[in-house]
Order: sequence, then C-alpha cells, then structure tokens
Amino acid sequence: MLTGSEVLVAATDSKALWYLTRSTGVVAIILLTATLVVGVIASVGWTAERWPRFLSQHVHRNLSLLCVGFVAIHVATTVGDGFVPIGVADAFIPFRSPYRPLWVGLGALTFDLLLAVLVTSGLRHRIGYSAWRYVHWQAYLCWPIAMLHGLGSGSDPSRPLILAIDAACMSAVVAAVGWRLATGRSFGGGRRVVAAVAAIVVTAAIGTFAVLGPLRPGWSRRAGTSDALLAQIAAKSTGAAGGVPVTSLPTTTAPAAGTTGTAGSGSVPAAPFTFPLTGTQTTSVPDSRGYARITLTLSLQDAASTQLTVVLDGAAVPGGGVSLSSGSVALGPYRGVVTALEGGTLAATLASPTPLALTIDLNVDQSTGALSGTVSGTPAAR
Repeated sequence: MLTGSEVLVAATDSKALWYLTRSTGVVAIILLTATLVVGVIASVGWTAERWPRFLSQHVHRNLSLLCVGFVAIHVATTVGDGFVPIGVADAFIPFRSPYRPLWVGLGALTFDLLLAVLVTSGLRHRIGYSAWRYVHWQAYLCWPIAMLHGLGSGSDPSRPLILAIDAACMSAVVAAVGWRLATGRSFGGGRRVVAAVAAIVVTAAIGTFAVLGPLRPGWSRRAGTSDALLAQIAAKSTGAAGGVPVTSLPTTTAPAAGTTGTAGSGSVPAAPFTFPLTGTQTTSVPDSRGYARITLTLSLQDAASTQLTVVLDGAAVPGGGVSLSSGSVALGPYRGVVTALEGGTLAATLASPTPLALTIDLNVDQSTGALSGTVSGTPAAR
C-alpha cells in the first residue's frame, strides 16, 4: 500500500541557500578527490610530453585552493540557511552540533584539516619541510572523513546521480592510492602492506556504511536527529526538502478522551497511548513530474474520535503508493512530520506542547480500500 523512505521537513525563507549548500558539498568532494589524484601524480613524478611535472604541482595547488573555497561556501551557506540548527562554532568545533552531531562533526574535522594543510603550505619555508610534509599527509585523511560526512549528514546520498558521483570518486581514489603504493619510493615493504590493508579496510568500511546506513529508510532518526528536534523543525515547517510543498492541514478541535480543551484549541490523548483507528485513503493523479499525493483520513477509536490526518507526497510507484519525499501529520490541532515510512508502518513526530512520537501501523482492505490499524504515542526524547 505505502512505500517510501525517510523525510525531514524544515523551514527556510528561501530554498536558494539550501540548494547551494547541497551543490557545493557535492562539488567539494569532487574537487577533493581530484586534488588527491593529482597530488599522487605529482608525488610519483609521472610526466608526459604534454604534462610536465611542474604542471602537476601547479594544478594540485590550484585544485586545493578551489576545494577550500567551495568548502568555505558550503559551510557559510549551511550556517546561514537555518535548514537545521548548525551554528558558526559547529563548523569549526567537531561533534557539538545538535543536528547529527557525529556526521556534522566529521565535516567540521574535514574543514579544520583542510585549513591546517592550507596554512602550513603558506608557511612551508618557515616551519620546515618535515613539519609541512607531516601536516600535508593529513590530506589523505580528509577524503574518507569528508565522504563519511557527506553520506551521514547529507539529504541526497540515495539519489542515483549522487551515488554515481560517490562511486566514481571512490574508484578514482582507490586507483590513485594503489598507484602511489606500487610506485612510491618512500614505502618499505612492511609499510606498503600496512598502507594497502588500511586503504582496503577504509574503502570497504565506507561502502558498508553507505549500504547499511544512509541508503536505508529511517536514517534521519538513526543518524542522531532527536525526536524533539524533528518536532521543532516540523512546527515551523513551510515547505519540504526537494521543493515538494506540504499542504496546510485542517484544524480539528474535538478534545480527546480523558482530556479537556478550550473551545477551538483541542487536545490529544495523554501519552503513552495506543488506540485502534479506521479511515480511508485517497491518491491524486500524478502530475507532470510523476509526483502524487496520498491523503490518509483516520479516526482514533477513543471517546472523542480524535482525527488523525496524514499527507504523503512523492514520486508515484508502479502498483500504487509513493516513494516518499515529504510527509506531514496532524493529530487534533497539532502538526508534525513523517520521519519514516516502510511498508504500512509510519513514524512521525508531533510538535504538541510536549513533543510526541507516533507509530502508525496500517492495513488496507483490498476489496473496499478501507484502512484499519493502530496508532501509538510516546513522549519524544528532548
């Protein structure tokens, strides 16, 4: 009946900064890959009739500067956009961001390492060749850390184009490192084996992480985005990531069983709770882009028949349903966001006075199309 993947809906006055953040992040990983590959070409001393050795060094230096520039734009637009609460300090101090702290922290660590390489390159003649070379080697660490950052904190890792770019970057780096290990004069036999094993392990770890982590549904929550933060983002939501609008849902004012509410304000059942529910679903005709909307109109089987409305937007899939790109939920007067959708099970977070995590399990009667199931609510972690 329902198919899809995770969604994170957030507010922003303009989508321009958000698109710029995403695009500069992709360009930065491409430039970092190119910098590493050209650096290997320079280090092994490869030359050709139309590619003298000094050209490798010149291109490597310019690519490095261009990469740092794109990373700086990526950081500035991320902080300025406000799509998620990442501050200026979070861009430099790793692992302190309230949003996906580990994965955003890896991005801060990458930025710090790139700045260290840039500064020491400018001071090379003052600090000495040995110190510069030691810091410069950290550029090899930047690449896997940046790749993990992009996979863990980005919103696009499962898109085919991004997957193709990541695969191409990984292939280029593996080939370059293999070439460096095979031809580098500075590697002894034991060091060469250790470096080769480390390169294989790191590459395999990144690939495994991608398959088991960001490419599976529900990554937003598993990445460290708290339910409370999801609820706060949903409460001020004016649009959906990817440019798919979220419709304003009608307000329902009926008080729930065992609770009271002022006229026109409404309420929700006190958590924790579990209620049966029934309802119907309607699906719009796909638009010119192939996007459709599923609207679930549900009623809890409590004393007040509290209304629950879920709106799911995404690309229509064969056989019915959508591949979720955005989702919103309303329980009584409160609004929230769908955080995961897998089969007939939805997870959502409500921005009620106390953040509320919902789990909705649905079944569809194939003969009538009627929906039935249960909804459970628990206090969301702050």
